[in-house]
Amino acid sequence: MNENTETTPTTDTEKTTYSNQGRVAFYHANSKGTGAALRFEFKPPSGRRNGCFFMEMAKQKSKAAGSGSERAHATFDWESKAIVKLSFMDACEFLSVLQLKQPSLGNNGKGLYHVNGDKDTIIGMHTNTERKGYTVGISRKDKQGQQLFKGHFLVSPTEAIGLEAIFSAALFHMAFGHVTAEAA
Repeated sequence: MNENTETTPTTDTEKTTYSNQGRVAFYHANSKGTGAALRFEFKPPSGRRNGCFFMEMAKQKSKAAGSGSERAHATFDWESKAIVKLSFMDACEFLSVLQLKQPSLGNNGKGLYHVNGDKDTIIGMHTNTERKGYTVGISRKDKQGQQLFKGHFLVSPTEAIGLEAIFSAALFHMAFGHVTAEAA
């Protein structure tokens, strides 16, 4: 059992839970040290707050080194990550690209524009026919135009299948939360 798993097997009514429940991450390290990681975390609606996804992107911090049992894996700079909140409609935009209904995010293909306080963020995604997959990008600047973060991540066709399933499954829950049948 790994450190991310927590189980509670005391009775038949208790369920196994996982600490990373609602989160998926993709790591693409490379030998140049220019790779990136992309993480999606689902937050269902709660009270009057709508459901959403948080998308995080981190640049590669170090290269993998060594061999065999002395191998050190590449690391990612999660402390300097970019994080964006994706609404129901943002998730629909991602799905429209993943389902090949449009070639890139946004009505004009220039991405999704988000303003958060004193930061402007453009979230991009487009089909990448050269490298087969989808390029996801985050560009964040302050109000003076100073670049705070710029990164991109190539989502493989296999990863895209998983992302499409995750976004599709989440839409109902983002809109309506957990629906239970009430006794008549």
